[in-house]
Amino acid sequence: MRRILGFAATALVATLALTGCTGGSTPAPEEIADPLPSGLVDQFVDATEHAIAASGAPGAIVGVWVPWAGEWKSGVGEHEPDGEKPAMDMTFRAGTITRSMTCDVLYAMDGGAVRIDDSITAYVPSVPQLEDVTLKNLCDSDAGLRSSGDLNWAQILPNPEREWTPREFVSAGLGSRQGTAGAWNDSDTSYFLLGYALENATHTPLSELIRNYVTDPQRLANTQLPGAAPAEPGSKPLPGFYTSSASRQAGCEEPPTEFTTASSSMGYADSGIVSTIDDLGNYTARLARSIGDLEDPPARWADLLPVDAEGDQWIRVAGGDRFYGTMVGQEGSTLGYSTAAYSDINTGVTVAVTLNNSAAGGTIAGALARELAAIAMTAEGSHRPEDAALPWTAEQAHEAVTAAAVCPIP
Repeated sequence: MRRILGFAATALVATLALTGCTGGSTPAPEEIADPLPSGLVDQFVDATEHAIAASGAPGAIVGVWVPWAGEWKSGVGEHEPDGEKPAMDMTFRAGTITRSMTCDVLYAMDGGAVRIDDSITAYVPSVPQLEDVTLKNLCDSDAGLRSSGDLNWAQILPNPEREWTPREFVSAGLGSRQGTAGAWNDSDTSYFLLGYALENATHTPLSELIRNYVTDPQRLANTQLPGAAPAEPGSKPLPGFYTSSASRQAGCEEPPTEFTTASSSMGYADSGIVSTIDDLGNYTARLARSIGDLEDPPARWADLLPVDAEGDQWIRVAGGDRFYGTMVGQEGSTLGYSTAAYSDINTGVTVAVTLNNSAAGGTIAGALARELAAIAMTAEGSHRPEDAALPWTAEQAHEAVTAAAVCPIP
């Protein structure tokens, strides 16, 4: 009874908190209407076309919002080979931004139906070997759990419409070699297990929890976690594609294979969300405003871990989110789509991109988002902040796209 009452109470508190204010002093993407200068737009288009070629995607949908200067939103390329330009209101599978939303649910429920420091075994007793793993560890992905995706890929690719259960992904991940506890690991197993635990704790589908705690309070009308039944991603789907390894080795001369219809169960709490560019921009900007100051962040993001202990220390993770310097968001892929969305905590500059080919994973989408952000930071305006700067240049991000190319770039 305590947990049921707590569940109801925290749902109300979360709704009031999210709808009562936007946080911060910078306007949200939905409040920015002025167009960005044509010179910047030309650079955005060039960068996007470069990433489209590198990823083998027919096209992309992109949004850039600069609080002191304006916005640019556009489809670039084609929504399918020899098709028309993608429309801005097209829906797509948004990949690992789902991790952030799953953690939103966890922290909104903390102190009610669950506590973040509860052991996973309190909700999933069939994993007694994980008694020392907390729900927070799963959200931070530092429990030492390996990813299940590579293990299941041989079954996912030829069977995109198969309806999976979370237990199948969890079992695959737990059955593989374990990583190092306390260090970040890119583990879908962690989020499948976390989503499964939240459902067990509340006897409520994760799709409903995300709707109650995230999409309804934030008025993300075009964002949802679909059911497991095979379907297109949303009511106006952007077609999704994948270029096989054999085709990539042959220079991507053959058209990619379409995977628009699939079961969201392959993504679930890790990468199952369907959304639009506008919704991703607004969600990510709100996320950045909720952090406020990286010098004194809320508890969810207080323990930032490096993505690579030997690599750039300004690339960090915590709370289901990825940080590039002061930009927070996510990047990743799911069958058919590669997506990235980031917002700068200091300035409010926000970028969101989706490429409709998942062959490159999330690497190219992430590098494109960083390139667009670096260009956006150069926008002039009377209210341009003095700290409008990033620890990388547009040229460096452009080179990262080239380095990650899976198809020849003209």
